[in-house]
Amino acid sequence: MNDRTGRTIDRRLLLAGVAGVGVVTLAPSAAFAAEERARGSKPGGREKVLPAQTSWDPVPAMTGMRQVQIPDVRLAVWDTGIGGRGPGRGQTVVLMHPHTGNGGSWGYQQAAFAAAGYRVISYSRRGYHGSEAGPAERPGTMVGDLTALMDALGVGRFHLVGLAAGAFAAFDAGLSVPDRLLSCTVGATLGGIQEPSWNEVTTAILPEGWFGLPETFRELGPSYRAARPQAMTTWIEHTKLPVTTVQQPPQNTLMWPAIESIRTPTLLLTGDCDLYLPPARLREMAGHVRNAEVAIFSEAGHAPHWESYREFNKTVLSFIGKHRR
Repeated sequence: MNDRTGRTIDRRLLLAGVAGVGVVTLAPSAAFAAEERARGSKPGGREKVLPAQTSWDPVPAMTGMRQVQIPDVRLAVWDTGIGGRGPGRGQTVVLMHPHTGNGGSWGYQQAAFAAAGYRVISYSRRGYHGSEAGPAERPGTMVGDLTALMDALGVGRFHLVGLAAGAFAAFDAGLSVPDRLLSCTVGATLGGIQEPSWNEVTTAILPEGWFGLPETFRELGPSYRAARPQAMTTWIEHTKLPVTTVQQPPQNTLMWPAIESIRTPTLLLTGDCDLYLPPARLREMAGHVRNAEVAIFSEAGHAPHWESYREFNKTVLSFIGKHRR
């Protein structure tokens, strides 16, 4: 697979994380399972299945774009909290984009979350649209860049919403900076989990030649592709923007025991047509996440924030609303 500069990259490293792996753990630890039973939590999380979306509006334009300097790089940032008063200046929600997107691909979320009273920040990670790649010898980490950006913007605690590759920072942040997180939404992602058994299943369910298939097939559900809404053209335009892929290692070894130790309130979600993370895999993940809430979007693929944005927004806003402090 090539990035959008033509440089060859290993997408499987991007999916599985770039640090080493350790001992296989197939089931939740006995202590974790006992604690969840004591809480009365359902194994695999409290699951909700949301209805399919069958019509789509044009993608709203995003506002508040600027460049922000953090150590080694300038990042493209979209921030509703710049200047003035009114919607979009309350508690902060940080949106972290998929590999096929960038900080400017949250048009369906920015205004909706701001209208609910949140300051909404999204940004392009290193090498993505509008952001510098930085020095190759100092790639940094996703969590390091996230916290450096929040420091630069004067943000203390925040709600983190990550999708696909953008959610590789989620569990890592829960381990590295739990005091900064009010809640964490982990969507349509392999999560950077380094368990060998987890990554063996990823290899098994993705056929040979997978990364040579069109991104529309790999990422979008068949119902959305069949409907061919105008917004699909906008999604494709985002995928064609140049990218220089920067492999950023996690700050922690993301094995199940470590993930089980995270205490940040967590919402796990996926589309029921997601070819990377079908519902069965999401439930396996949920079995290792403390008191997780689980949402499955009917007929959506790997981009539920785009394909099912109405139920996505409603679900995420309801969840983070329970954890405002």
